[in-house]
Amino acid sequence: MLYRRSYSVGELREKLVDIASPEEIDEILEECKRRKYVNDRVLAAFLSEKYLKKSKGFFYILAILEKRKIPDDIIKEVRENFDFNREFKIARDFFLKNRKRKKISYLIFSLKSRGFSYPTINRLMNTLVTKVE
Repeated sequence: MLYRRSYSVGELREKLVDIASPEEIDEILEECKRRKYVNDRVLAAFLSEKYLKKSKGFFYILAILEKRKIPDDIIKEVRENFDFNREFKIARDFFLKNRKRKKISYLIFSLKSRGFSYPTINRLMNTLVTKVE
């Protein structure tokens, strides 16, 4: 399983529940951690980077981390250390790339649906919309 994709500890636990006892699952997971086959902190950083590169924002990334069963303490770290200036630059690039083909209201909707934070969208609108109009 680990050859094809990275899993969080929570995801692996869920996959193993039908084929192993709770004690065996704990042993398997501890061995996987010891051998560095699974690392939720590294996975969270990888997923954050992956989705930022795909022009996804803060809320989208947090939702993905929750879906992938990353522990709450690691999600809290991601939340506290999130680079909102980088998110702004990504949102700005997305906006500038699409502004000639799409209406501003559509672009704002797109940014929201891509999970960009409201302060980022507001900052973008305050800096770019007045220049565009």
